[in-house]
Amino acid sequence: MPAHPDTGLIGRDEETTRLRELLARSRGGHGSGVLVEGEAGIGKTALVEALTAEAAAAGTRVLRCRGVRGAGTGFAGLHELLHPVLDRLDALPPRQREALRVVFGAAEGTAPDRLLLSLAALGLLEEAAQDGPLLLLVEDLHWLDRSTAEVLTFLPQRLRDLPVLLLATSRGGPGHDAGRSFPEVLALEPLGAADAATLVDTRTPGLPVQRRRVVLREALGNPLALTELATAHARTDRGGGARIPMSRRLEETFLEEVEELPEPTRRALLVVAAGEDASRQEVFEALGGLGLSARDLDPAERARLVRGTGDRFEFRHPLVGSALYDAAGTVERTAAHGALAAVTRHPARRAMHRASAAVGWDPGAAAELAAVAQTAARQGAGAEAAAAWRRAAALTPDRDARARHLTAAAEAARRAGESVQAGALLAEARAVTSPALRGTVRRAARTDWVLGMTADHRGRSTSELVALAAGEPDARDRLEVLVWAATRCHVLQEPPPVRAAVHAALRDAPPLPGSALRDVGLALVVPGTRLDRDVVDRFRAEAPDVDGLLLNALAFSAEEAGDLATAELCWTTGVDLHHATARTSDEVVALCGRSTPRAGLGDLTGALTDAEQAYRLGLDLDLPVVAAMAATVTARARAWRGERDRARRALDDARAQPGAAGFARVAASTAWAAGVVALLDGRHADALADLARTTVNGPVALWAGADLAEPAARTGHPELVEEWARTASTVAATAGSAHLALLVERSRALAARDDDAGGHYEAALELGHRAGAGAGFDLARTQLHHGEWLRRGRRITEAREQLSAALRGFEAHGVLPLADRARQELRAAGAAVVVPAGGQEEAVRSLTPQELLVVRLAAQGLSNKEIADQVYLSHRTVGSHLSHAFAKLQVTRRSQLAGALGPHLAG
Repeated sequence: MPAHPDTGLIGRDEETTRLRELLARSRGGHGSGVLVEGEAGIGKTALVEALTAEAAAAGTRVLRCRGVRGAGTGFAGLHELLHPVLDRLDALPPRQREALRVVFGAAEGTAPDRLLLSLAALGLLEEAAQDGPLLLLVEDLHWLDRSTAEVLTFLPQRLRDLPVLLLATSRGGPGHDAGRSFPEVLALEPLGAADAATLVDTRTPGLPVQRRRVVLREALGNPLALTELATAHARTDRGGGARIPMSRRLEETFLEEVEELPEPTRRALLVVAAGEDASRQEVFEALGGLGLSARDLDPAERARLVRGTGDRFEFRHPLVGSALYDAAGTVERTAAHGALAAVTRHPARRAMHRASAAVGWDPGAAAELAAVAQTAARQGAGAEAAAAWRRAAALTPDRDARARHLTAAAEAARRAGESVQAGALLAEARAVTSPALRGTVRRAARTDWVLGMTADHRGRSTSELVALAAGEPDARDRLEVLVWAATRCHVLQEPPPVRAAVHAALRDAPPLPGSALRDVGLALVVPGTRLDRDVVDRFRAEAPDVDGLLLNALAFSAEEAGDLATAELCWTTGVDLHHATARTSDEVVALCGRSTPRAGLGDLTGALTDAEQAYRLGLDLDLPVVAAMAATVTARARAWRGERDRARRALDDARAQPGAAGFARVAASTAWAAGVVALLDGRHADALADLARTTVNGPVALWAGADLAEPAARTGHPELVEEWARTASTVAATAGSAHLALLVERSRALAARDDDAGGHYEAALELGHRAGAGAGFDLARTQLHHGEWLRRGRRITEAREQLSAALRGFEAHGVLPLADRARQELRAAGAAVVVPAGGQEEAVRSLTPQELLVVRLAAQGLSNKEIADQVYLSHRTVGSHLSHAFAKLQVTRRSQLAGALGPHLAG
């Protein structure tokens, strides 16, 4: 096949056509992302450069960045990509704007969460795209710094409404799964025999037939190999080589070409290879430090091994640089890095070159690297911070300093999501940490504890934490370590002897004035303990100084104690705290957690708002367990609202999350949602089977069991209710939960014989009124069942009273299926029932979850940018949601939103 007439590329017509289609679609406002994958030399660069030239000629602005082998500077690639459009920074919402300023070192502040930073990058591109279409070219994604790669792989799926195409290249292979983030992946295959022959004949037309045959056999269709091997055969009288990996084969070919150059040129090229991210001026100065000059690069430039592009040098192919560097001896590499360290102006790159030049211990280089690590950690580049601290530890002769560096590296790796690496670093740190370094030991123990709560990591046991606390001289430090141990007891369901040891240590620890930590720890150790409100309030005041895991555990503990109001309060504290400190992952967990008690309290709109947002953000942050949990709450709330198709889709979403089903709480919550859907469908046997599966998680089963009674009674198995009722009544009595006691009495009424049901219903109603507004939904359900029982007993007047109260409750909570059921029962009881017109209620229900969330905040007076910062969207996306919501609600001004939303304004 001849070369493509426009690009000169041989054998790439199909790929060229597809990339042109994607570019044309992006110019029309339908952006996307495409990853071009293939082995070294397969033609990735040639293909994307051809497209880039076409895009630029057509008026598309090109922004680009390139991965550098061994890159260790956090967000270097992101800065390179976005630097040309940073003049649009002021147009972003405040938190997003500050996130970019912090990671680029332009401002001090809290290290931004990955999602917030990714949204900021997306928002900046949205602003830049207002002037015209953009092509984002990311070369060698596999070598890009980890922090940049995390941001850039967030973008491809979110460009569909923008005139932006993200085009990236990568070698792929094991450990590189970036393709999952791109809507499209183009895998470049070797050229066919005819195309390979055409390429050889085009590049080296006079090559003898025998050598041509050898080249075609050795190159295996790799375009770079075909070119370089053919050139090498034309230049030398060489024979065929052994079958070795293509990249190594090409490196050997490049090295043979390098060996023909003068010795000073080879040394100069090594400096370029060691400093791929260095400027031309830095390279020239480093050459001077080695007794070389810029002229020594001339032979390499004439041989087209290297060229100057912009402010840097660039090899003909990255394999030239890697071959040069890997083939050099230790002394030569050390000298090159030392020369670069002496002239490099950027602190991080200078420190890395100095570290690479170090032989043996080098405390000075270690100190520089530790400073670089601290800066990277402040900017949120956890992976790069961990690498820098680990290298600093390797250069540090002082054992205590080494322990501190390794401990800091472990925490940075944990924050970066590298749980396996964090565990390995903790083991290294523990091996060199002296017990006398109390602060270092405690910091390592904290990382160990968090890792054990959030990943498959076995570090310090609960008993070891108790022992560690005993040696803490500071009372608050001792108490904090004991609360960590208590959290492990709660989350990991430690056996009674371990719980007893933790309980005794907490009981004997002197309370801190004004602190609730001791009470919280005791509550976590003893299941079902109900905390006084003043303890909860004191703990909430301390929350900024403690880990979010404690808030989570306390919220779960409150749910287990039958105290949904306290659980919601704890989750809300977490939502507010984590949002203020830009810990988005923790905020998403808290949003998901809050959706459960909100649903239990009958706030279906609030539960849906939290659950839908947690699901969206859980997907964005790759938190499948959180996303699955959120989807189960969505399914349950939608089912109660009568939106059964949406409920089933949410159930499918929950079941689709990878690995989530293995978590007992997720499995139980999924079964609960499926049971509610079946119950409202009238499939009572299915509901019974589903709800029976909630027992895999006690806290979920405690509340889900209340839905068991009706299908059990309808299928003739009322005896199944009593086992749950005994457990729930014990918890209700211990914790003093009127709400949970209401559910027990209602369930016993449904399961009882008609003669015995009345007393249980009356007790349930009394408890419902005592429990207050939070039990309104369950009180309405009780009134419905009681009204049905009264009507069957021909106590019509009393039945109407109960059914009317139930109807009012269901309408207030938006529970349409049960509202319809209450109306049917009222008609059967001879009452005249008026069905309310849909009107505004239907309009509000037509809003998507994001639209409802956005219009609520707009009704409270927030601007688009303030809303964007609140809900993790770009401000232009917020504007789009508002526009759609205005049309659905038939309003034209923000001042009309509060009236249009009515009771849905809160949440």
